[in-house]
Amino acid sequence: MNLRPLLILPPLAIGVLGFVWMTRQGQPPAAAEPEATVAVRVMEITPAAIAPSAEGYGRVEPAHRWSAVSEVEGRISGLAEGLAEGSFVEAGTVLVEVDRTDYDLTVQKTEANIAAAEAALAEIDRKEANTRRSLEIEQRTLEVAQTEYDRVQSLVDSGASTQSALNTAEKVLFAQQNALTNATNTLALYPAQRASAEATLAVRKAELAEAERALSKTTIAAPFWGRVNELNVEGDQFIRTGEVLLTLDSAAAAEITAEIAPRAFRNLALASVGGQLPEGALVDTSRLGTLMEDRGITAVVSLDVAGITARYDARILRLRGTVDSETGTIGVVVQVDDPYIANGASGRPPLNPGSFVTVTLIAPPLPDAITVPRTALHLDDDGAAFVYLSDADQRLELRPVTIGPALGADVLVTDGLSGGETLVLSVPSPSIPGIRLVPVSAGGDD
Repeated sequence: MNLRPLLILPPLAIGVLGFVWMTRQGQPPAAAEPEATVAVRVMEITPAAIAPSAEGYGRVEPAHRWSAVSEVEGRISGLAEGLAEGSFVEAGTVLVEVDRTDYDLTVQKTEANIAAAEAALAEIDRKEANTRRSLEIEQRTLEVAQTEYDRVQSLVDSGASTQSALNTAEKVLFAQQNALTNATNTLALYPAQRASAEATLAVRKAELAEAERALSKTTIAAPFWGRVNELNVEGDQFIRTGEVLLTLDSAAAAEITAEIAPRAFRNLALASVGGQLPEGALVDTSRLGTLMEDRGITAVVSLDVAGITARYDARILRLRGTVDSETGTIGVVVQVDDPYIANGASGRPPLNPGSFVTVTLIAPPLPDAITVPRTALHLDDDGAAFVYLSDADQRLELRPVTIGPALGADVLVTDGLSGGETLVLSVPSPSIPGIRLVPVSAGGDD
């Protein structure tokens, strides 16, 4: 067996091993793996004064609207000069006059009836006085007749006179007694006659008051300074009782019922007054407006006209007290004084009824308040709120926080942040606590 060809294997193996050894000696050592980083947008948390607010929407309505309803009928004899829809009238201005001829005549007839009733009453008083004097005369006459009868009776008894003379004296006595009785009865009737006459006089006076009242209703005057909203009458027109002649809107003030979501209203109240209603308290919604103003809550009405926003100071009046069945909102009624007075310098146009406006309720500023954007707030599996922070070493930190009401696009943080922290706005991926961050400011600068 020839083994010579196999002798080449050992040198070949040694050469391969040497080549491998020499090749490995020339390679550099392996480098360490770089640490993972995550680029995130950040902002610094700075405490600041925050004014909580709530917005609602509604339409402008006059604070008072008065309808002139005809209480008499007749022909229109006069209208206020320049009276038309949209015109302004001062308080006390005579707006409509109805022909008063018939009503003047009624007053005159009633006054004549009163004079007649007073004359009848005076006549009764005079008759009563005369009857009293006649009664006194009849009484004295009766006494004389009684004396004469007694004298004749004594003469008859003594035989100095006849029975015929006694009978005559008795007839005179009876006649005088009857006359006295008649006078007494007549005098007794006068109180009833006087009562009847006084009642008649009272009726006539009531008729006069009614006639004068009807006469006064022929003139219709403006009860307050306002603007004519609707006019339904013309000169010389015949009107009947119950017709609506015109409507007048108060120019002194306008009201807006702003529809505000209950949560926004509650957040506003809690953020501004920092308290709750006492247990078992009876809530008088008509006084809540005053309570809100006492706590410093103010109202501003905004009107958008041709791309320009006009603002009007308002006063909180009351809460409607009911929740709208369709929108689930609560009505807050605010009032704007002098809504029709324009201000060219401030770009404030008249606030006309029917305008759709925004009502903003503003609470006193909360000092050193901390807010974070809603998008930077997160919830864990248990529903607890937390935020992402970048610590001093630019590493990710999860910080639990306690939140308050939402203020627009931000959320009030009541605990967990003190200011000066670096808030991570974007969501890190992966969101591993301690991972190194590459902060990018919200404005785009590193």
